[in-house]
Amino acid sequence: MNPQNWAEQDIERGIKYLADHEPEAAEASILTTADDLHILLPTGLPAFGANVVGMFMMAPLLLFMLVVTVFPLQIIWSAKSFSLTPIILILVCFGLLWGLIKVFQLMLKNRDLFPRCYFVTLGARGIAMHFTRLHFPLHQPSLSITWKDIKEVEKNTLAFMPFFFCGALQARTLDVISSSGDRVIIPFRLSAEKALATADEIEILIRQKIK
Repeated sequence: MNPQNWAEQDIERGIKYLADHEPEAAEASILTTADDLHILLPTGLPAFGANVVGMFMMAPLLLFMLVVTVFPLQIIWSAKSFSLTPIILILVCFGLLWGLIKVFQLMLKNRDLFPRCYFVTLGARGIAMHFTRLHFPLHQPSLSITWKDIKEVEKNTLAFMPFFFCGALQARTLDVISSSGDRVIIPFRLSAEKALATADEIEILIRQKIK
């Protein structure tokens, strides 16, 4: 394997595996391929890609969500005093926003439109994360660390932007830190007990690799 692109190859293998094993991916946070590649999924988080049809369907929905978010804010900023009518309009907008978010969540469950393509891999040479700047605007979303360069593994919490669509503000994470300070982030949205168990299981896999 070319040492310059091992991370890209692991990610490509992960994407191909997930496309053929959706039922398995829907039930597990950790998947293992036949060639011993571990795929760590951001369980419970809306971290999916979108094909052309999915993007076409998603665009007007996101626009409507933006409108019903900005409109009540405009009412609040411009109102000198509140009467019953603007209050009702604001409540209607919040109701519409809640409904649009529910529709968006249902759309995201269609794997033909929104395939799984954001995850972390544990391969033969190291660990690699594959997300976008929208997922982690303040962190490097696409990063890889070889096993020999790993310095520390720690549990953490972090703001995860797509949480806007599932009503939470933070994701529980397991962070893998290199000797140079690079950080691979493994996020998931689970109950506290399941999150701890999942993080422990992943940490064991990582420490087995770096022995």
